[in-house]
Amino acid sequence: MAGLSDPTLIIDVRGFTPALRGPLITCVVDQLIEAEAQDAVMVILDSEPAGLGYQFEMRRETRGKVEFTYDQRHDGAWVAIIRPRPGRDD
Repeated sequence: MAGLSDPTLIIDVRGFTPALRGPLITCVVDQLIEAEAQDAVMVILDSEPAGLGYQFEMRRETRGKVEFTYDQRHDGAWVAIIRPRPGRDD
């Protein structure tokens, strides 16, 4: 899985209700941006996270500030890597 290496934090949201998943992930990413961290977060999901990446591109708080990649694992789970974009203009 290209681009899915070396995350600092791993969050498996498959056990959370769908209503909590997005807000939890968004809160973590917002904190990374606010702290000007370069750490990446790996999110494990049970469905394709393309919509999540789209949301990060549409939100004023995260637009252009994060890199978002994802891939499906052999066991069927989806893995997304979200990392603050280097040299971003806040």
